[in-house]
Order: sequence, then C-alpha cells, then structure tokens
Amino acid sequence: MDGFEGFMQKLDNLHSFRLHTGNINSYDELKAQRFKDSSEELEACLNLQFQSTPCPSDFKEDGTLLLCDREHINRYVRDDLKITLKVFLSSWDPTEVRESFACLVEQLKTDDIELLILAFPELELVEGESEEAETARWLEAVKPIWTEAEALSSSRKISSLGVGDVPVAWMRALCEWADHPPTVDHLKLDGCCMVPPELQAYAREQDIQLLTHNDPHPVFPVADLFNRFCDLKHSTPVCHSQFRTTWAARYTVWVRPLQADSVTLGSFLGLALPRCHRTNTCKYLLNVPRCLPYIL
Repeated sequence: MDGFEGFMQKLDNLHSFRLHTGNINSYDELKAQRFKDSSEELEACLNLQFQSTPCPSDFKEDGTLLLCDREHINRYVRDDLKITLKVFLSSWDPTEVRESFACLVEQLKTDDIELLILAFPELELVEGESEEAETARWLEAVKPIWTEAEALSSSRKISSLGVGDVPVAWMRALCEWADHPPTVDHLKLDGCCMVPPELQAYAREQDIQLLTHNDPHPVFPVADLFNRFCDLKHSTPVCHSQFRTTWAARYTVWVRPLQADSVTLGSFLGLALPRCHRTNTCKYLLNVPRCLPYIL
C-alpha cells in the first residue's frame, strides 16, 4: 500500500511519532532566505518537505518519520564532530530531557554529544512574591530536570551542560545546588547588545560561557508553529490525524576544524495522541518530546 492511504494506516497504529528534518543546511531553497528566528526557519522547512506525501517506509523503527532523502543526512567520523542539542521544554517534566536525547543519538548514530542546553518553560508568576521566593520556587521546579541531565553527564553521554536565558539570580542558585553546574548561558539580546553587568561578572567568576541565539523567547512556540503549518497544509497526513505537538529540541553538528560551511543543522518534532483518544478519557495529555535543530 502506497501514498496517502498507506501513510494514514501507519499513523493509525501509532500513539506517538517524531518528525526529523535532516540537515536543513542542505536545502538551497532555505539557505537563500532570511528568517527572523529558528521557528520561522523550521516552518519554511516543513512547507518545503511536505510538498509530497511521505511513504510509510519513511517511518524508522524508533517511530521517527524521516522527511528527507539520505543525501540530506551527513555522516562523518565521530571524532571530527562537535554535537550540540538544545531542548525547548514545554513542561517541567524531566522525561522530555531523556526522550529528546534518545531521539538525537538514535538518528545521528552516536553514543554521546558535547553540549546539552536546556531552555526551561516559563515560570508562572505569583503576585507579590519576592525575588528570593521566586528563585527558590524556580530552583525546585528545575531540580528534577537538572538531575536527569546530570545523570546523562555522569554516564559520559554529555560532556557539558548549559541553560537558556537564565538570569543571574537563578544561575547562582542552580550553580550552588548542582553537582554539574552549567557551563553555558544561551542568551537572546533583544533590542540591545549588552549582557547585564552582574551576569557578566558572575559568568567570569564561574567560568560560564555567555553565548547568543536567535530562537524565540521566552518559549519556543512548537504548537503554534505546527498549527500554522497545518492551516496551510491541511491535506498533509500528519495534520489530518489527531496528533498534537509537545516539546522541541534543536541540534547542530560542527565538523572540526570548526568552519561556517561545515555545519549540519537538523530538527525533530515529537507528536503524540492526547490520552483521551487512546483511553476514552480526556483528563491528561501525553507529554512526548519533539526535537528541533540548533546552531552554536
């Protein structure tokens, strides 16, 4: 069975799956465009890749749908690579870290990576809360997630850990508590070119790299992005089903020696059926990760 019918039959047998864009930098159509941020780039990539219906055989054993032919997935000697994964957490669920990492290493056929950056979800504001109380509440939410990341680091699957857009008070609290403190703070500098002086000073003291990015902030709009795509491509099989996007992650592979034209940039999107479509109850949604690419 081929085409749309075969693809939909495959989807009917899945509770979750992932989309993998492959190497975005291999598409000349995308390299010729300017994007305001990484989510806009991903949306353009999906529009390009879903010009035709994927085949059922494009699903891999781990439930990943490969959206490109093999020429868009570059293979190199592992010792020549520097791999970075940035995970955009949609909830305070540590399983999103574990699943996104598993997603990456399976698709890239590697056992370890050099850097994992965690972009945490927004902390709910509490009216009248002091800065100290807010910092303590944030740290308690982060602890299970960071413990999961530290386990990967302790097993030598990840060389270094980083965070995304964490202010100095939160950074100090995390560094004082963690066994493996972050070595990178990934910052978006909207409307200015200055890192806050207090954060600069603390980063120098703790040997933390301050790097900039062009990702949406404060959260990566994974659901909004996919909904906009499906509004335009409503006949696409993945939009025709009841699947919903959850978390996002973005990876980059640099080939040493590091050169601009040696970058592999890829994305994964994780989608899952809401639990109510699987058990006839609508109390909870299944959190299943999705991964996107990132450049560092």
